[in-house]
Amino acid sequence: MATIAPPIFVLRPPREQDVPVYAAHLADPEVSVWLEDRCQRPVPEADVAAFLLGGAWCRWAIECEGAFAGVTGLHYPDFSWGAARFFIVIGDKRFWGRGLGGGAIKAVVSHGFMALGLRKITSDYLEPNHGSCTIHERAGFTVEGRLREDAWRQDRWVDRILVSLLRDDYLAMTAARR
Repeated sequence: MATIAPPIFVLRPPREQDVPVYAAHLADPEVSVWLEDRCQRPVPEADVAAFLLGGAWCRWAIECEGAFAGVTGLHYPDFSWGAARFFIVIGDKRFWGRGLGGGAIKAVVSHGFMALGLRKITSDYLEPNHGSCTIHERAGFTVEGRLREDAWRQDRWVDRILVSLLRDDYLAMTAARR
């Protein structure tokens, strides 16, 4: 029987040397297809640098096996409501399907609830993105809604699925795992 071990990763601040690697990830149609509309056309490296290195609230590079594998974090914080939006891009396809996204979402969600005291974390994904659907489900996110035919991908309209996780649900879920 084969040994299965998810990759070991580190969430760290993005570095300048990550910029060209991330720009190459975004230029790959297999990576960018399920990303935001602004990533459906070439993204200038200056814009990639501004995103990665700009004054972000909670943005981390995902480093795995010594390589920059992608980016994740929380953005659009609303401190009056105790909420923020989760995002993730695993751009290095060597890590697809190996548990990296699932590990990263759990780490970011834990930080959001336990260190930052958030009440709610929201996210979304385009329905055909099975990997994103899986990591959100496994992390305990609940579907809150569907924006029908919200994005044009692969010559067809696709739905955007809106999901969220409440702190109380997260705490109950983590207590049940102990």
